[in-house]
Amino acid sequence: MSDKPKWEKYGGEKKPTMKRRCTEHDYYDRSIYMITMATEGRRQLFGQIEGNSNCEKEAVSVKLSAMGERVKECWENIADYYPQVEPMKLCIMPDHIHGLLFVHEKMNSHLGKVIAGFKTGTRKAARELGILPALIAQSATTPSRHTAAGRAHGTLWEPNYHDRLLRGRSQLQRMITYMDENPYRRWIKQQHPEYFTRMATLTVANYAMQAMGNRFLLDNPAKIQIQCSRSLTPAEIESRKTAILDQAQKEKSVLVSPCISPGEQAITTAAMTAGIPLIVLLVKGFPPYFKPQPKYIEACATGLLLMISPFAWQNEKLSDMRQRCLLLNSIAAEISK
Repeated sequence: MSDKPKWEKYGGEKKPTMKRRCTEHDYYDRSIYMITMATEGRRQLFGQIEGNSNCEKEAVSVKLSAMGERVKECWENIADYYPQVEPMKLCIMPDHIHGLLFVHEKMNSHLGKVIAGFKTGTRKAARELGILPALIAQSATTPSRHTAAGRAHGTLWEPNYHDRLLRGRSQLQRMITYMDENPYRRWIKQQHPEYFTRMATLTVANYAMQAMGNRFLLDNPAKIQIQCSRSLTPAEIESRKTAILDQAQKEKSVLVSPCISPGEQAITTAAMTAGIPLIVLLVKGFPPYFKPQPKYIEACATGLLLMISPFAWQNEKLSDMRQRCLLLNSIAAEISK
């Protein structure tokens, strides 16, 4: 069979969607947002990750550069220009930021104008520190693989921003936890680059796959496919989980699943907690700057996880979800033979 990716027949090239606005939301109104912005070319201008050799989570932090300190200052000063906006929290990474903004009453300005003002302030700081002139000079001679067609423009930020709307109370704590643990996830990836580097196309079950993780899990002769109907009751899921984990531990097996249904997710999550290796088939492919889900980080760092996908990245709502799930389950069955 040809190594040509099978995902091409599922829609071909996709439009980037990570920075689209939510069409049904009023961006002037009261809300909480998680904002993400990255430097142009993913240049590491804001600091560096520091940790110890034992990779202890509490010991990992970001030591801010002078530019990082100015970014922090500009973020905290947003309320001086927009009194309706409270900067709740900020996570500064070497090449991007995550921040929580609470718009506590309706504004006369769109959220985009608030972000544009913040970017203006940080660009001014970059000029004062001599960083922006250097970026302009560098962009004239050094193409960047992180910008469209490799063209850098010598500015501080890449165009636009990504926002995530708060839609429930429990989501706020998840946002905060994600931001708090972001430096640790980067540190782990730096300590184990062999497991966090996107591989060249990997042929699995006669399909050309994108992949990340421990490819040698495919060589384990004992594999168990995890496929659970959505109609399973919690009691049935629990019974199946107990049986599968017991079998996997006795036979030193690798579990294989797309982890889509609640039963599949419950079993594979318990497997990772128990230190059982796992091959996950991703239904939407790998996005640019892919980072494994937080629950996958430890498993990936210890060589207990391989993520593969026959599909190109797609952020839109899937119109062919059933077909994709059937295909992934058939591939999982083939891998587990």
